[in-house]
Amino acid sequence: MDYFAIVSFDVADSADGRKRAQDEHRARIKALAEENRLLTAGPMPKTDEYGQIVEGFQGSLIVAQFESLDAARQWAQVDPYQGEGVYMESNVYPYKKVF
Repeated sequence: MDYFAIVSFDVADSADGRKRAQDEHRARIKALAEENRLLTAGPMPKTDEYGQIVEGFQGSLIVAQFESLDAARQWAQVDPYQGEGVYMESNVYPYKKVF
């Protein structure tokens, strides 16, 4: 298995959708961790025009092992945040763990 980075960006008003889908979203990530496939995962805080962190999130990052790029894309497509309209864009990239 190889690592893949799933980088997703939120719509402008994502807070309600995040709240509705958070438990299910986290359960899927927890399952990756329990399978020893998760390297890291978490939200990316919003920043203002000066680079200061403000309330809310601008997206999420998940780095985990999958059988293939297609498998990682399929996993990302059915994320509960996708179903709630939280993400405006999600991309999956191969990731090489160095440290």
